[in-house]
Amino acid sequence: MLAAVLRGRDDLRLEERPRPVAGPGELVLRVHQCGVCGSDLRTFTRGPSARYAVPVVLGHEFVGTVIEVGAVGDAAAAIPTGARVTVAPAIPCGACEACRRGSDNLCAELLDFGINIDGGLAEYVRIPARSVAAGAVVVVADDLSDDAAILGEPIGTCLRGLRRGSVTARSIVVIIGDGPIGLTHAVVARELGARRVLCVGHNAARLAVIGRAGAETLVVDAGTDEAGAILAALGTRADTVVAAVPDPRALEAAVRVIRDGGSVVAFGGLAGDPTIQLDGNRLHYGEWTLVGSFNCTTAEFREAIDLAGRLDPRRFEATRFPIHRIADAFLAAAGRTVLKAVVTMEPPP
Repeated sequence: MLAAVLRGRDDLRLEERPRPVAGPGELVLRVHQCGVCGSDLRTFTRGPSARYAVPVVLGHEFVGTVIEVGAVGDAAAAIPTGARVTVAPAIPCGACEACRRGSDNLCAELLDFGINIDGGLAEYVRIPARSVAAGAVVVVADDLSDDAAILGEPIGTCLRGLRRGSVTARSIVVIIGDGPIGLTHAVVARELGARRVLCVGHNAARLAVIGRAGAETLVVDAGTDEAGAILAALGTRADTVVAAVPDPRALEAAVRVIRDGGSVVAFGGLAGDPTIQLDGNRLHYGEWTLVGSFNCTTAEFREAIDLAGRLDPRRFEATRFPIHRIADAFLAAAGRTVLKAVVTMEPPP
């Protein structure tokens, strides 16, 4: 099979590998398509962290058809050959303290597709028994397109982040970030009932896509007082601000525009020095809340698939690349010439 294998910084190779085989309780999928996530791009351009089991097949936003069910295992037996499925990217152990309290996204023994086990940027992918037993494999309804099915992970993570930021009906929400995650936050915030959603970024073309999805947008130039520009555009302070870019300055801007009693969500890892400066008196006297948000639970992923069925995937304006053009997909996404790259498993011509 063809697979996109990360071997190091700026070293992503399309390789021929043996097709995986299902062990007891496992599944093998024939992958239809797989989204390229911002974490895939960061790992490609900046190099893998210690969490990565390099060489590894990247990709965790995938949908495919079950072609093999491993011997025995009640959970696996419930998913028949021929079923179209998508899979939560993080696989909890189910036994650690975090899993027992329902925070399986914080599992102490987490396995992640495309990080420490092979992911979905390949023609076939093996689904471990642990994933099947955790309920992380979701059978896709006939009326849910592949384009919608691969949105489970981005929608699930944004749903978790916005809820941790206490977004409800009538909220005023600011999203700092003009990438696919910024767009997803905007769409999900609208679904949660937010009355105003403002997306802020540097790329006018990307913000135009986000604007078509129903959000207000603000283009800021490098060196601009971002917080001042946001306050001027809003005419008030925000209930929730999501910092959805890997830059500590986004968090510093976020805390300057939040209202008293509001929430700031640190969404995604930070590049370089992650240190930020906060006004401790504003934190104290303003009673605002600063929370982190990482990944999503298995339950949130399943909820996200239901939500994806109510959304029009065309709003996300994906650009498709066949797997033999995997390098083009990553370069286009890293160069910000496309908003969302999706890799299809079409064989080379």
